[in-house]
Amino acid sequence: MGQAKPCDGCSHAHNCAAVYQRLGRADGPSVALKAVVAFVLPIGAFAVALGAFEHLLADVVAERSRTFVAFVVALALTVGLMRVVSLLVGRRHKPQ
Repeated sequence: MGQAKPCDGCSHAHNCAAVYQRLGRADGPSVALKAVVAFVLPIGAFAVALGAFEHLLADVVAERSRTFVAFVVALALTVGLMRVVSLLVGRRHKPQ
């Protein structure tokens, strides 16, 4: 059984390379900063906050519940930080 060619029935089969070159040169805003803010910032903030609160709570909270308390506080801090970042980014990019 033969395989169908991917360009069968395509209206741009004769100039496919030109179409991909045109798409590759499409002008638009970079999404690199948005990707870092959306994915790397929350993970990094949570990891740093978890380590910091684990250290700060060492003498205050019993060892048995220290990790759980540090986790909850770090999670709350991360959610709050992302909410603030979301509000700041939202104000900067007003819908038209």
